Parts: sequence; structure tokens; C-alpha cells
Amino acid sequence: MKKVLASIALLCTACLNVQCQKTEIHMNDGTTVEIPVEDIDSITFSMTNPFNFETRTVKLNNGYEMPIIGIGTFYLSTAQAEESVYNALKVGMRLIDTADIYGNEVGVGRGIRRAMQDFGIKREEIFVTSKLWTSSFNNADYEVDERLERLGLDYIDLLLLHHTAAYDEEAYQAMERGVRDGKIRSIGLSNFYEEDIDRMMKIATIKPAVLQNETHPYHQSRSVKAHIAKMGTILEAWFPLGGRGTGIKTLSEHEVITSIALAHNKSAYQVLLRWHLQCGTIAIPGSSNAAHIAEDYDIFDFELTPDEMNRINALECNHRFASY
Repeated sequence: MKKVLASIALLCTACLNVQCQKTEIHMNDGTTVEIPVEDIDSITFSMTNPFNFETRTVKLNNGYEMPIIGIGTFYLSTAQAEESVYNALKVGMRLIDTADIYGNEVGVGRGIRRAMQDFGIKREEIFVTSKLWTSSFNNADYEVDERLERLGLDYIDLLLLHHTAAYDEEAYQAMERGVRDGKIRSIGLSNFYEEDIDRMMKIATIKPAVLQNETHPYHQSRSVKAHIAKMGTILEAWFPLGGRGTGIKTLSEHEVITSIALAHNKSAYQVLLRWHLQCGTIAIPGSSNAAHIAEDYDIFDFELTPDEMNRINALECNHRFASY
């Protein structure tokens, strides 16, 4: 396969319009190849993946390095979050994801401090994400300080708006003030799509470093991923394994996933997470099980082939497992 020039910046201007059917990719030999927009993940992003698999990080559009896989704490109690964060840091994960609405930030902070003390991990080695909840958007400056207080941290690596809602533009501007004040290093969005992203960018002075949306083989977020590429914004997947209940069961038992897992002597969950990383999507699987957390991180000793990537890409059916 011909090598794509690094300077193409992932996508041409035309394909940033989500209505287009094809996009042009300029090749090293001077030729131009048209590909269907639905093949963006399997061709363009896989050939220009910004992830560094040696450091297991990606450089964000503001220059900070963010780990490409970490622990999610949705559904976890304060005590469970503390143990999950502790166990995640123990096995080598350095990305921690929480949120105001999860109600477990205090536990997350405790887990971080315990792990730092027990394993000699430095604060700057850990990347902590939290989110502002919608009911607090009209008081976001206070809520930024509240996140720091609950986590017991001097700064937050990444703070996101959790959903679109009233006063979300004012809340985004409050996060920008937090960056200027040194309370936050990076900011971004969660559960935003093209129209609302564009609306937010009309008032923004800092581009979002990360967009966190539901993403998995059945819902691959291709159009929004192409849309944010022009800003250098990285996609992060919540529900990377399909979420709890029917989602994770559906994906982990799919014949395509299980056959690839068998070929690599890996679990279906490891194949799904490796697929995310090879697509250039950060993944934050959640678990309260120490063995499962270790398994989720053990995905750097194998690589999916182009054919295997394409087989998983072909599972796209625009099906979400969440309703929010």
C-alpha cells in the first residue's frame, strides 16, 4: 500500500464536510486516490496514527502528552474507585477518568495518593480527567475549584464539559480561565457532535484537546472524528468495550472479534481495546476487578493486521448501547 504523506494533516478540507461521500488522499508519488468517507478509519487514520506505542502516549494539540489507555470509573462507588485507580496505577496505567456526576472523585484522589506513596509514582506521570456536570455550568468557576478540592490535586490534566446544556458556552469559557490560572492543563468536550462543536468554537479561544464520546466497533464515530481532525482534537472512547450489560456481551461474543482473539491468544476485550488504539482512539475501559484491569492494559505485545482491522471496521452499524 502506498504511504500517505505525513503533511496531509489526516484529511483534506473537502472531507471535513461530513456530507461528502469521498475524500482525496495525496500520495508520495504525486497521484491522488479517492476513498469513501466511511473508510477513513481503516485507511487514513491507521496510516497516520499519532499514537506513540513505545511511550503509550499521544501529544495533544497543546503539547501535553496523554496516555492512550486508562481506567474509567463510571458506575464505581467511592471505595471501588479508590481500589480501581490504585490497581490501575499498579499495573502501569497512567490515565484516570472520573467526573463530578460519578460522585467518586474523592476515592479517585485517595487511590492516586496511595499509589504514589506505595509505588513511587510522581504526580506528573499521572494524567487525571474529570468533567463538569450540566447543572453546574452556570457556576463553573466554582466547580473547577471543587474538582481540585475533591480530587486533592493542585491541577487537573484534562477537564471536559460532560454534555451539551444551557450555559455550556459560559462553562467552556470558565475552563479556559482555569487553564490561564494554572488549575487545568487541557480542556475538551464529551457527548458533543458536529453542530454543537462548531457552536462552541465560535466562542472558544482554546481548542478542545479531546472529545470523549461513545465509540466502539458498532458505533465508530467516524464523521465526528473527521470533523475534529482539523483542530488536532483526539477522540477518546467511553464504552470502548460496549458498556455494561448487552453491549459488552454483544461485542465480545461477536465471531469476528472472537476469531481474531483466538489467532492472537488474547481475550476479546484485549482485541477490542487494541483496535481502538490502532484506530488512533484513546480508550478508558472501566472495571472494579484487579485482574480485568491488568488484562485491559496487557495489549502492547501484539498488533492487529490490516485485514483484521478492516474486518472489525466493517462491523460499523451506527448502533449505540447508551441513550445519553
